[in-house]
Amino acid sequence: MDKDSQVDLRYLNELLVDRIKVKRRPIAISYCTEGPPAGYEPVNVVACAIVREAEEGRRVYVDAGHHDCWVGQYHLGWLPKAAPLITDGEYLTMAQGFFTPEGARRNKAQSLSLPPGTIAALAAAPLDMVPDGVRVDTLVCVTDPMHAMMIAGAASVREGTFPIGEVGPSACVSLFATPFLTGNSVFATGDGGGRMHNRVAPSEMFVAIPRAHFRYIVELIENFRLDPDKMRELIMPSHAPAAGATA
Repeated sequence: MDKDSQVDLRYLNELLVDRIKVKRRPIAISYCTEGPPAGYEPVNVVACAIVREAEEGRRVYVDAGHHDCWVGQYHLGWLPKAAPLITDGEYLTMAQGFFTPEGARRNKAQSLSLPPGTIAALAAAPLDMVPDGVRVDTLVCVTDPMHAMMIAGAASVREGTFPIGEVGPSACVSLFATPFLTGNSVFATGDGGGRMHNRVAPSEMFVAIPRAHFRYIVELIENFRLDPDKMRELIMPSHAPAAGATA
């Protein structure tokens, strides 16, 4: 049982996989302040790719010494003295013809980053394979728009908090920095690199859910029902009962 969110992670995984039938494995992300958890192995990959690595059934982590992306290092707070190549997005214009310098600069200016020293490692594992005692901070899932609407929108139907939609930031921002710093759920397309490294199909997108919203996913699924006829009757004049009709 996750004591803070009061959600059984394996039960949450069961609801997502068996009840609403997400096709890709839900992933548990942990922000580690004291280093990686026991039993998690380092991987030298771009930060966002730990999602794909965990989908393969592995418990993995990246940190300042194990990684393969300066952009991810910067947005996770491990590159506090980064050069304009990263901070101003110069790499975007040097490798891609469609970015203007101003567009690249503003992209980075609007992208969230963890403050330096916030975490020592970023760990990922399948949601149903998180060892006892490991805190889970964010749930990440690659899924279709219909399921993204349900999962990222769970808090909106339970407490009225709309999720954040992101198109433009790097995947490491949308998946790790934004949900952590805002405390809100995120649905995002991810950037080209993030989609490529996670093998995201054209019909798929990312959702990232902070731990405080886990219970809303459970509540949504457990209470899910939909009566299309009643909905039409309530909001569509053409489907309203005829005047004088009996119930």
